[in-house]
Amino acid sequence: MNSHRLRQSLFASVAILLLLPSDWSVAQQPETPGAGSATAAGDIAEFFSQVGDQIYEDCIFELSQEQVEVQQALIQAYIKQGASSTLASQLAVMQIHPPKLSDKCEQIRNQSKAAPPNWLTTTSIEKKPTPDMALPKIVRHAPGPTITLAGKQVLPEWDCAPGVDYVTIQHNGYDRKLTGGEICNPFEDVVRSVPDSLKGFRLGYTIRTGRLFVIADDSQLGGRTIAWAISGREACRNNPDPDCLATRAVGPLPPGEYVFASDIDKRVSWGPKSKRMVAGIYLKRLWNKDRFSPAQTAAILARGNIAIHVRLKGEMSEACLGLGPNGWAYVSSLIKEGRATGVNVYIDEPYPQVAERPPVVRASSFSLSSLFR
Repeated sequence: MNSHRLRQSLFASVAILLLLPSDWSVAQQPETPGAGSATAAGDIAEFFSQVGDQIYEDCIFELSQEQVEVQQALIQAYIKQGASSTLASQLAVMQIHPPKLSDKCEQIRNQSKAAPPNWLTTTSIEKKPTPDMALPKIVRHAPGPTITLAGKQVLPEWDCAPGVDYVTIQHNGYDRKLTGGEICNPFEDVVRSVPDSLKGFRLGYTIRTGRLFVIADDSQLGGRTIAWAISGREACRNNPDPDCLATRAVGPLPPGEYVFASDIDKRVSWGPKSKRMVAGIYLKRLWNKDRFSPAQTAAILARGNIAIHVRLKGEMSEACLGLGPNGWAYVSSLIKEGRATGVNVYIDEPYPQVAERPPVVRASSFSLSSLFR
């Protein structure tokens, strides 16, 4: 099935909800199915063909699976701090929510007001198939050895700032500190545009600092910051410790040279597990092998492929690159347009002369006293 039909099958239900008139109920039925119904169905199909791709790419209406898990864990953490179950639930729901809809998404909702009210509801939704992805050939490695993270601590630069209230939740067996529903010290959603004159360049990323930047021969542009992205979870967030790098789904992305999908039209695509748009990147060459033991190297190579994606509130990056909404929108556009041609990942900063300090958000308005009101 081509990508257009896939998008239709995935989001037909969203379009149906958007098109419902305010007084519609399940019991309502069109009076006389016929030419009018056929016209209405055609109008709906036309509407969806115009906005379906926008919904598919830009609009997240529900919590992610990780956000649901974090929300439930927050409720339990607040109750342990002394909040009533009602207050704990209210706080968690206020703090963990879908991202604010963009202006484009709001326009899509507004377009639905002009849709005809009478239409048949007998259209069947096709089962979502596995996307037909044009991916590069990846060398498969045997499962690596188990690496333990016992005793690993969050690096000081990512820990909660002194004086900031936080609660600790358990997620997938690891501790996570949250303040107001957000992880401690997230990056500001900073975006620096790349001059239009630079048509082809690689993206660079520094694990230790989270900086995403330009790699180009032009000495005036090489090393310039584009955005900031979290990579890795919990104690392994932006932590190049070899054990972290060797731990699947927890450690940051390993250092090395990465490529995108060979088909430029499929470099940014729907990630069925993450339920959002992602840009898959594939490890072509592992760097810094001298820093890893044979067991760590085997575990790193067995981790599988990685992606760039948007990071939602309360989430951490599952060994990928998690950007803020603005950063993701811009970086994904560079990838879709073919301007960004690949990714180089470094443990330490390769451009110290132009690198900036990470723009972290250290303050929080969250107060534990709010749990006892």
